[in-house]
Amino acid sequence: MYWKISTERAEQDSRASDGATTGRFVLHRHHDADGPHLDLRFEQDGYLAGFRIDSLSLDNEVWASEKGAHPLEWLERDGDAVREDSGTYRRHVVNDGEMRITLHGAGGIRDLRAVRVAGLAPSAVRDICAALRAHGASVSDASKLVADGAVARRRAVERLCGLARELDGAVFDEDVCKRSLAPLSLEDIHAQLRAYEARFDAAYPPAPISRPERLAEQRPTPANEKVLEIVRG
Repeated sequence: MYWKISTERAEQDSRASDGATTGRFVLHRHHDADGPHLDLRFEQDGYLAGFRIDSLSLDNEVWASEKGAHPLEWLERDGDAVREDSGTYRRHVVNDGEMRITLHGAGGIRDLRAVRVAGLAPSAVRDICAALRAHGASVSDASKLVADGAVARRRAVERLCGLARELDGAVFDEDVCKRSLAPLSLEDIHAQLRAYEARFDAAYPPAPISRPERLAEQRPTPANEKVLEIVRG
C-alpha cells in the first residue's frame, strides 16, 4: 500500500486530542539497495510503525510505503542511517484513506497530510516483471517503457481513426472503433493500421516525387558559335 505525503502550513497544534495517537518519532536519512530515502517512524503500542519515503526531503509531495514494525530502540540509535529529526508527534486519523500528522521536532512544528493510494495488485506486478524479462529490460526502465508504449498506442489509434474517417465517411463511428481496438495489443493495432494505409494508398495513389520538366530552348551565343566552328573545323 502506498501513501502520498504532503507538508502543510506549519502551525501550533490546535486540533483536539480526543482519539489522537501520540508518542515519539524519529526521521532517518538512509541509503539501501533500493536507493536513498527517508524513514519516518512513530512510537505506538510498544513498537515503531511508519513510512519509507521515496525522497530526501518532506518539503514537497512525496510517495511513501508502509514499513513493518521496528523495535523502539531505533528512537535512540541510528545505525548506518543519519538522524534528520526527532521529537514527539500527534496523529489524527481522518478516515480509512487519510491521516494528519503533526511533528514536534528539533526544528519546529511540521504538519503532514498522508493520503492512501491503491497500489498494483500482485498479479499486475508479476505480469510487468515477466514482460520486462521477456524484453531484456530492467525494473528501472518500467516507467519509461509504460510511458513510451502509451504514447505509441495513442498515436497508432489516432492515425487509424483518421484514415478510417477519410475512407468510410459518415458510416465511421470513432467510439466504436476505439472500443474495438482497446483489447488489442499494439502489434495487432499496427497490423490493422497497415491494412488501412494500403486502402488509403489505393484510393489516393501517391504522386511521383518528381516530374520531368521541359527545358527552355536556348539560342547559341556568338561565343558558342565560334567554339562550334573551331570544333567542326
